Amino acid sequence: MKKTMKLMMCMVMVLALMFGLSGCGDSEKQQEAIDTFNEVSEEFDEIADMMNENADAIDEQTFGKFQEMQAALVECKDALESDEDAPDEDYDVMIETLNQVKDWLKEARADVEAQISAAGE
Repeated sequence: MKKTMKLMMCMVMVLALMFGLSGCGDSEKQQEAIDTFNEVSEEFDEIADMMNENADAIDEQTFGKFQEMQAALVECKDALESDEDAPDEDYDVMIETLNQVKDWLKEARADVEAQISAAGE
């Protein structure tokens, strides 16, 4: 139950982040970073939903990794929502990092699906 509550809080925060950024963006690079962030947030949320629906099948380590990633996404969101202008190079780094997170999420999805499958056997 504790795992489920933690995950639900993560999901709620990610959804809030995703919708909070949908209308932002002053520069082309900033908008690209926001769009990439929203894609990552959506994928993260889908996997978090899957984990929540099958919380008993998911190990603590996986929950821990997702909580760490959620914290990193919050930091990214804060940077994107900041009133301070950032150079395009900073947005390029953020976009590259978010694309790496996308790759991690593909692996995480496979891991979560494997854990759910193993629990169902």
